[in-house]
Amino acid sequence: MPIKNYKSILISVLLCIITPSLAFGAETIPWTVRGKVLEEGTRRPLEGITVFLEERDMDSATTGQDGSFTLTVGAAGEFSLAATGMGYKKSAVKKITTGGAEKIKDVELFLTPIYSMMEVVVKGDRNQDKTAKTVVSGKELMSVAGSGGDPLRGMQSLPGITTANDASSNPAIRGSGPEDNFYFVDFMPVGYLFHMGGLVSVLNADLVDDFNIYSSAFGPEFPDVTGGIIDVKLRDPRKDRIGGKASISLLEADALVEGPVSPDQSFYLGARRSYFDLLVGQLPEQKGVKITQFPEYYDYQGKYLWKLSEDHTLMFQMSGARDQMKLTLSSDSKEVKQDPVLAGEHSMDVSYNTEGVQLVSRLSPRVNNQLGVSYLNSMAKFKMGQMGYVNLEEDTVYLREHLNIAAGTKHDVLVGLDGGLAKIDLKIDIRNDIPSIWNPDTDFTTAPPVTYDNSFGVNFWGLSLKDRWKIADPVTLVIGQRSTYEDYFHKYKTEPRLGVEYSVTQDTLLTAGWGKYHQFPAGNEVIAKLGNPELSYLQADHYVLGAEHQLTDGWSAKLEWYFKRLYNLPVPDPTVNYINGGSGRAYGTELLIKKSRTTNWWGWVSAAYAKTVRHNDLTGERFPYPYDQPYIVNLVYNWKISPKWTFGAKWRYQTGAPFTPVVGTYIAPADPTNRIRPIYGPIGSERLPSYHRLDLRLSAEVWSGLQKVEFFVELINAYNAKNVSGYSYNEDYTSREPVTQLPLLPSVGIRMEF
Repeated sequence: MPIKNYKSILISVLLCIITPSLAFGAETIPWTVRGKVLEEGTRRPLEGITVFLEERDMDSATTGQDGSFTLTVGAAGEFSLAATGMGYKKSAVKKITTGGAEKIKDVELFLTPIYSMMEVVVKGDRNQDKTAKTVVSGKELMSVAGSGGDPLRGMQSLPGITTANDASSNPAIRGSGPEDNFYFVDFMPVGYLFHMGGLVSVLNADLVDDFNIYSSAFGPEFPDVTGGIIDVKLRDPRKDRIGGKASISLLEADALVEGPVSPDQSFYLGARRSYFDLLVGQLPEQKGVKITQFPEYYDYQGKYLWKLSEDHTLMFQMSGARDQMKLTLSSDSKEVKQDPVLAGEHSMDVSYNTEGVQLVSRLSPRVNNQLGVSYLNSMAKFKMGQMGYVNLEEDTVYLREHLNIAAGTKHDVLVGLDGGLAKIDLKIDIRNDIPSIWNPDTDFTTAPPVTYDNSFGVNFWGLSLKDRWKIADPVTLVIGQRSTYEDYFHKYKTEPRLGVEYSVTQDTLLTAGWGKYHQFPAGNEVIAKLGNPELSYLQADHYVLGAEHQLTDGWSAKLEWYFKRLYNLPVPDPTVNYINGGSGRAYGTELLIKKSRTTNWWGWVSAAYAKTVRHNDLTGERFPYPYDQPYIVNLVYNWKISPKWTFGAKWRYQTGAPFTPVVGTYIAPADPTNRIRPIYGPIGSERLPSYHRLDLRLSAEVWSGLQKVEFFVELINAYNAKNVSGYSYNEDYTSREPVTQLPLLPSVGIRMEF
């Protein structure tokens, strides 16, 4: 065989050996595509989303908790990358090219929610007790028409809650007044919850996670009031990225920034300010009233969350608010003609600032603990013409501790401690004729002046014990006791609480509750000279029976009957200013039929029948309480028309509130002003006309890859009902005219998330 043939054979063999080796080496270096899948507009990371190549179905990946994915591509070329997941439209296709020197591609894909797949979030109950409790999310209340996106204003559409008028959102619950409630935000107390006495809440609406509303017969772990408990939980800061929100509405503008600091730490900081005062400037005097400082307010909230370990979380929180206004009454005003000492400047300046720290710990599989410490500074300054002034500043260090122990399979035990130290600085120079429900006839001009300038401290402590005892498979007994002490009255008090929960079926629950409660009197009722330092506590007994049934498709129905017996109520006394000489009772039935947000529409119907009366045990006089409105009906409806548009409506009806009419006049012989004074009829002997109002809301969400814009338009009092909040009498009390509430009023708001 020629040598050249051997060479040909050798070359062929070598090529057969080398070529496959080169080809194999090329295929062992795959191309990689990595990136994130985000919700359009909000840029929220989406977990469990499938990312794939349309040309190669075998090349796919699933996103992790932070929305990230890594996709290995086994070939070079041009491909179409897309993502899909339940509840979302398929993403737009992203063209990618693999091959060449670049081995890694970084991409972002965006998914748009499908409106028919409504978000359903299942969360554990913050408090297992079921008696007289309503749980509702902040998102549900934000969407209530007429609320302006404020969840606390939306709260008044729930059963058993009423307010004084359209300008107030301060809730009166089951026959008690707003001053008889206690408010918690993220486990700790706040200075106040509403601007301008009830106009809007002090909380950024986007931060409100949910509400636990305890209308009566609440457990021993809550403080000492005779009304209700409103326990607000704010959400945690986002952890995926730094982002923010900004919004503006008819009255105010706010901004929020939040995000992670490290994998275990995150924060948010939000602030809001009303801006109407910046637009209106100086207003002209009208009928002797000149507004020299238009009402203005601001508030802020901040939270820093630090997950120390799997079992321990540390939280720093702060919040605050301030409200100011100023006006002048001249001699031409009707108010000064009726009560001359009111002439001059009237101003209000109230604020609070609080900072706190909490530690939430899982001490063992059966023991959890929550400890909070906060500092609260509250300030209030009022000037009332020549009538005088009140300056109050209070500094409170507050501690709250809850130790929860799962003691076996039948007992869940709570040991709670709350209390602290309050230091109060009070300066008063005022005419002593404070208005009250017991006597509508006030005359500041002839009232004696009172001065008070003092600083004092008050220690107050409460110990709560509660055992949720599952005595049988369907029956849970809730046994509790609260013991308190404070050193203003130097009194100890122990009060029992009892509840029963009977699960008839998995979907039907019967509840019953009873408890004894007390409340510290209002400040003006116990201050020396102005009130009576020897006064005792207001007291109440609460009784509740209820039934709740879970239906299909998110429907539920709840019916409750309640009774409150009130006693030791402070009433005015000519000798010692106030005495514990009043009593009362409140009773009623409430129905809530609710459709949860599981489809493209949701809402509820609430109906209540209630009666509440007060009795002056010294005079025998009996009259309806100012918040006695026997019939209240709310209809709330929301409809997700399309992925972008939502329509909402709310209609409310309530019986008119009682008021005390003027039935005659007189001139006091000892009065040097020679004024005509009113003679009042029996307390609460007339009623205002029934109240009814329809609010409409249309909102939209517009998505883009970088941000989401939401806006709403509301029509408040859509058919312009002439609802009456009271009557204004002319200067000699010979005629009166109705004072109407909000007319037909459009409202708008816009929010941008980035």
